[in-house]
Amino acid sequence: MKTGGKFLQFLFPPRCPVCDDLLEAAEVRNGEWTHRKCKTKLKPVGDNVCYHCGRPVRREKQEYCHDCTRGIQQKQSPFWKGTPFSCYQQGKALFLYQDEAKKMMYRFKYGNRRTYADFFADEAQKQYGDWITGKSVEAVVPVPMYRKKEKQRGYNQADVFAKKLADALGLAYEPAAVQRIVDTKPQKELGDEERKNNLKNAFHVEKFIVKYKYILLVDDIYTTGSTAEAVARQLLAAGVEKVFFLSVCIGNGY
Repeated sequence: MKTGGKFLQFLFPPRCPVCDDLLEAAEVRNGEWTHRKCKTKLKPVGDNVCYHCGRPVRREKQEYCHDCTRGIQQKQSPFWKGTPFSCYQQGKALFLYQDEAKKMMYRFKYGNRRTYADFFADEAQKQYGDWITGKSVEAVVPVPMYRKKEKQRGYNQADVFAKKLADALGLAYEPAAVQRIVDTKPQKELGDEERKNNLKNAFHVEKFIVKYKYILLVDDIYTTGSTAEAVARQLLAAGVEKVFFLSVCIGNGY
């Protein structure tokens, strides 16, 4: 391990993301970022998911979740005059946002548990490394926070995950590609239409990002998908050809 890595581990000793207890040195050396018994408490998303957004679906042969099905039907309607059904090509997630995963993500987001990102990046590489490679992704871009909020918190959890993931996959890491220029209201407090309007003109994309054709946009939690859509839309408008999406956790999409 490099000297810088050892120093960071001294400042932020690795903890199990599930129980938050310190990991043994041997576990870290072996690349085990959780206690084995704890990892079983996290529920993987699995294979029975929406083909587009990656949310779990109930029926085995169900291709799309309710929200994506509704979006497709709107796009196919002769009266549809809005934007395309979706601005990102496909989305994936690691775990269901429930039970222990909710507690884990709260600590990652608000409790300065940045070392959890080692586990998330490792899992992402194991679960979706081939998928990301197959999509010819060139760079990883985090969903940005409003600068004042990030300064108050001290970090952007999506950015921490993005850096670890890019390093693990050997991809470019571009944290400055997108800025959140409007201090928007939390999406969970708003209705469907309010969510769309809340994010209008909320993001600015730097032109340098067009040197990459295919981008992987990452965030900590995928709920409604409004934020992913808004950022992906701006990336496409700037000249990026395709945007894919990956989150640590995701809600149900029946």
